[in-house]
Amino acid sequence: MADEEAEQERLSCGEGGCVAELQRLGERLQELELQLRESRVPAVEAATDYCQQLCQGLTVTQAGMQ
Repeated sequence: MADEEAEQERLSCGEGGCVAELQRLGERLQELELQLRESRVPAVEAATDYCQQLCQGLTVTQAGMQ
């Protein structure tokens, strides 16, 4: 029971911080998707860039939520 409560508290992040982080992440993902679709570089290179930027964004978001 205490574990579930601690998990809920961790996820809430207080003061809407997690919600704001997730909104920024969603916006960033949309930007990355658009860049991937409009890219003029070879598909493999564009996909690699997308994945690298996605991972970087997730890392930054996770760090901001802790």
